[in-house]
Amino acid sequence: MSRRKLYRILIEGIVCAILIFALVFFVGFRVTKVEVKGNEFYTDKEIKKMVLDAPIAKNTILAMMIKTEEKTKDAQLIEKVTLKRENMNTLVVQVKEKKLIGYFDYEGKYANFDRQGVVQILTEEPIKDVPYIEGLDVKNVKQGEKLKGVNTKKLNTILSVGKMLEKTEQKPDKLVFNEMKQLVLYYGEIEVRLGSDENMDEKMNRLVGILPQLEGMEGILHLENITEDTQAVVFDDTQKSETDTSEEDGEETDPEETNPEETTEDTTEDTQEDPEADVKENTDENTDENQLEYSDGADAADTRSGKRE
Repeated sequence: MSRRKLYRILIEGIVCAILIFALVFFVGFRVTKVEVKGNEFYTDKEIKKMVLDAPIAKNTILAMMIKTEEKTKDAQLIEKVTLKRENMNTLVVQVKEKKLIGYFDYEGKYANFDRQGVVQILTEEPIKDVPYIEGLDVKNVKQGEKLKGVNTKKLNTILSVGKMLEKTEQKPDKLVFNEMKQLVLYYGEIEVRLGSDENMDEKMNRLVGILPQLEGMEGILHLENITEDTQAVVFDDTQKSETDTSEEDGEETDPEETNPEETTEDTTEDTQEDPEADVKENTDENTDENQLEYSDGADAADTRSGKRE
């Protein structure tokens, strides 16, 4: 075999190898599926458009070369985006968004701030699952800067509670400072009174355990005096209170159906019964009130009627 023919075979082999490699590289590693994870504020479509708008994003290997920091620099609520190749044809976009713990009204807009008290974004509409903060009295707001001109104690309380609420699935609708400058949380018709800043960790742990059991109820959950030694938590069920009041108001006695003689006999029979048995029966009825057990295995929480004597 001549040297020229040998070179020709060698070149043809190299070309074939390159073609096979190119075919495997561009077809075998072609992106056919994209998974977006960790996003709440932005939709999957928005993330894909933001990060995967380059031609190299069509290949799971080349996509690793995309500079996500440059792609997301204008996204105010994105902290970090990383790309991962799960298999030959699947690309995973992992999104880490900035944690917003509350918003308040400011000059006709909504100022949303994070766990450091930095205003991240001003929006025309509230952002889903970000609670409304009432009573901060912020004087000046600038996007990208920490809140200024606000009561330091109030702000620290909000930031502390906000970080704790990140662990819960159900976020409050709003957080309000009452007339005693104490924080109150609202979950629909449930009012949660936290009292002072003391034992706040324990109060939030109790709240997380009890809250699922209060679904569909109305009333006040008292956590003002909670400590590690507290055995029970009081919940004033206002809905039950209103029902009981309505039933008491609706009770009427028909004078035509009342027989004086029968009433006298009943009274006599009642007075002959064992008074100690009556006391015991009443005691049993009082202790048979609704009990709320903690989902995390902690102590039970008593419920009491919200009626006022």
